[in-house]
Amino acid sequence: PTCSAWPAPTPATRRPGIALNASAPRATMDITQLLVNAQSPDANTRQHAEQTMEQAKQSNLPMFLITLSAELANEEKPPEARRLAGIIVKNSLDGKSAATQHELTEAWVTIDMAMKQQIKMSVTSALGSAAFQARQAAAQVVAKIAAIELPRGEWGELIDLLTSNVATQNDFLKQATLECLGYICEEIEPQILAAKSNQVLTAVVQGMRKEETNNDVRRAATVALNNALEFVKTNFDNEQERNYIMQTVCEACVSEAIAVRSAAYECVVKIAGLYYGKLAPYMQALFQLTFEEIKNGTDQVAQQAVEFWSTICDEEIEIHLEMEEARGTGESPDQVSQDFVKGAMPYLVPLLLQTLTKQDEDQEDDAWNVAMAAGTALALVAQACGDGVVPHVMEFVKANIQSADWRFREASTLSFGSLLEGPSKEVLAPLVLEAVPIMVTLMRDPSVQVRDTAGWTIGRICDHHSEIMQTQVPGAGTTYMHELIKPGGVLLEALKDEPRVAHNTCWAIHNLAEALDVDETQASSPLSPYFLDIVRALVVATERSDSAENNLRASSYEALNTVLSQSSMDTMPSLREIVPFLCEKLEKTFAMQIVSADDREEQNELQGLLCGTLQVVVQKLGGEVLPFADRLMQLFLEVFNSKNATVHEEALMAVGAGANGVERQVD
Repeated sequence: PTCSAWPAPTPATRRPGIALNASAPRATMDITQLLVNAQSPDANTRQHAEQTMEQAKQSNLPMFLITLSAELANEEKPPEARRLAGIIVKNSLDGKSAATQHELTEAWVTIDMAMKQQIKMSVTSALGSAAFQARQAAAQVVAKIAAIELPRGEWGELIDLLTSNVATQNDFLKQATLECLGYICEEIEPQILAAKSNQVLTAVVQGMRKEETNNDVRRAATVALNNALEFVKTNFDNEQERNYIMQTVCEACVSEAIAVRSAAYECVVKIAGLYYGKLAPYMQALFQLTFEEIKNGTDQVAQQAVEFWSTICDEEIEIHLEMEEARGTGESPDQVSQDFVKGAMPYLVPLLLQTLTKQDEDQEDDAWNVAMAAGTALALVAQACGDGVVPHVMEFVKANIQSADWRFREASTLSFGSLLEGPSKEVLAPLVLEAVPIMVTLMRDPSVQVRDTAGWTIGRICDHHSEIMQTQVPGAGTTYMHELIKPGGVLLEALKDEPRVAHNTCWAIHNLAEALDVDETQASSPLSPYFLDIVRALVVATERSDSAENNLRASSYEALNTVLSQSSMDTMPSLREIVPFLCEKLEKTFAMQIVSADDREEQNELQGLLCGTLQVVVQKLGGEVLPFADRLMQLFLEVFNSKNATVHEEALMAVGAGANGVERQVD
């Protein structure tokens, strides 16, 4: 039987052998109402609509897709219904895994050619819809069909159709078509489109030109170019074509529309990564454009302008490594560095330092802004340029480290931390020695932003200049490490600070312990006098009520594992005492009240983390774990009742460590 929701196929489009399921429940409302109901705030209404559509999909996929694509193309239907119709069609073609994608592809391929043609006609016509929701969904659907058919040598007329759309006067059609071209370029391997690359590029650049008055069209074209850059290598090899592309991109970089400028700078970033060797003729213009945007542009676009210089740094760092390897083997390198960053450094570093002061006081902890982008770029400049960066940064640090404005104290702290990898140890060593006491003081700064960054900087010192920690503090008779991790020391106290500060403190402790590289048979280590105090402080941090924030719980366990793994022979009695404590904590997780998915996730996380810590302890104890072996095995077997693969893996590794320790077969 057919129903009002799913119009009967005509003899011309009905595929032999496909029929609606005779036992399927009969829908009582039309497809538009079903799509509206599927977005209802009422759960029962929503679920009924979803179930009805799923049954129709399973009963007759071709008619299901024909009906929804017709709904998408119907200008008289509500935009939200049309949008959802498009999303459902797209999801019917788009698998999240390779196996699912294969199944969906096969289902599409087996649909009758006439039926597929009907669907394609509907979705391509919807590209010109006046309703933004409909044409945006249509662009995604067309791209999904293209991703299936173009690699198979099918739908050969599609690119011709899309590129001709861009030449029309219909702005809605141009915008959606350019978005569609962008999606296609993003999804399909470059070689599939190689024969049409000139055609696609011409259409895209046409939409990007400054003469284009519709900024939605211009933005869509710029995004499409970004997605197309990987398969226009031949065009970039041609100087005349490359000049025209770069001119068009640079013109878009000065558009008054923020969305266009942002998309244009994203193109510039990608071009820097893909075509570094072709950039020399354009660097003066890009230098001026990016500097102006970083100084005076909006945060969103300025981030991309900073990212351009980060990308240039990445490229030059990699090229210099390749050049070093080539020199070592006597071969010629594939590419030679243009040293753009070294040339720009006297101007770039002061600009980045000033940009560091543009922090937002109320910024979310996981938010990204131009100040953070500048910090990342500065660290890369230090790696690319080495010692030459140091005077520029230290002048800024000395001028601002004691500023009354927290932004300048934080910026100078961050700039010093960013300097610690790249320049030579000979140049940095005296500066780091001088900086450690200052960072300790800043760990008690009234500003949480300053304390957070000071903790990160101490972590960087422990990571890249760990030898400094064994140096004697002038006039104190103790080492810098002692000052940091003694009872009441700044790092142990900072574990009680706000989660973001405590998280960076855990990282600092992890780096400090890891740098010691204690041998298994070593009688004692510099960490031994502080071992129990650090372990206790980290355990307390894992149990904080706010430990879910800023990934504090996981970072606390990671630091704890590193400290335990670096234990020496004189801390073995303490290590044995830890086992029953950890067993009890793991046992308590089995009694956690689980009433939501979040509760289950927290339980899985805790069990995985505790199994990971037990693995470290068991491995260190070796044969001395035998008295605890039965209890541990019972707990790990209980963990295996969990349905979480990550938890299983951690438990298996712990079981393996135990088996090795007691030298017996564990079944």
